[in-house]
Amino acid sequence: MAERVLVTGAAGFIGRAVVKALRERDVPVTAVDREPPDPTWDDGVTVVTGDLANQEVCIGAFETRPTAVVHLAALTSVLRSVDAPMATFAQNVTITQVLLELSRGSGVDRFVLASTNAVVGDVGTATITAELPLRPLTPYGATKAAGEMLLSAYSGSYGMATAALRFTNVYGPGMSHKDSFVPRMMRAALAGTGVQVHGDGTQRRDLVYIDDVVNAVLLALETDFNGRAIIGSGRSVSVLEMIEAVRTVTGKALPAEHIEAPAGEMPAVIVDITNDLGYAPTVELDEGLARTWQYFQQS
Repeated sequence: MAERVLVTGAAGFIGRAVVKALRERDVPVTAVDREPPDPTWDDGVTVVTGDLANQEVCIGAFETRPTAVVHLAALTSVLRSVDAPMATFAQNVTITQVLLELSRGSGVDRFVLASTNAVVGDVGTATITAELPLRPLTPYGATKAAGEMLLSAYSGSYGMATAALRFTNVYGPGMSHKDSFVPRMMRAALAGTGVQVHGDGTQRRDLVYIDDVVNAVLLALETDFNGRAIIGSGRSVSVLEMIEAVRTVTGKALPAEHIEAPAGEMPAVIVDITNDLGYAPTVELDEGLARTWQYFQQS
């Protein structure tokens, strides 16, 4: 493992889990985020609070002399990217370029980027593989595709090991503040209310548990992985199946109200997680949802 890992977006859902896993392995961490630090972090975490758009924040982070970077910070809203493409570019592309260049000048030899399957666009109900051409349909997807190309360039030109990990829908403990479908279902179960479902609910998604995502990040760091990999469960389920699974683990009725689906919603996300990273998911959906429900009950 690296001597010190710089984690951007460290106070976010995935970031906190990555920092925790690194500290459990006694790896020193430089944690960068606009949000306040996690109060559970110990002295092995050097906190840099600020916006990465501020070059002084970036330089300050690299003054801690990291040997690897895990870049999780980004604007991740597809809808917001459509409304604000320039801001999305600045956050997702310009900052990635700055971090890569500072990495090159600081002796960083590993750079892991949180990417997305949105880089390949809408393939209908076909299976998404890591070899599909990049055909993003939104500014968000385009900025992540650009980030992947920057990683490829820095690998090819400077010998840096760069890993683009395309996460599917990540869920698990620690996401009570999120507004994705799993936490919405959990909050509804707690409140005894229902959830809104777009269309008939047959659209399919791949849900991956947070521990599996963290393990993928650690693998990329430990193996100097260079390339791209899809990090998911490899099992797609419909929205209706998700609701039924949550009913089972919570024991709640969780009624579903069907509403009109927004334009452009993908009919399916079906992924092939075959990879050279050595990644394989270990947490099944029912188990992961049960752990997530326990977390929500205690939050």
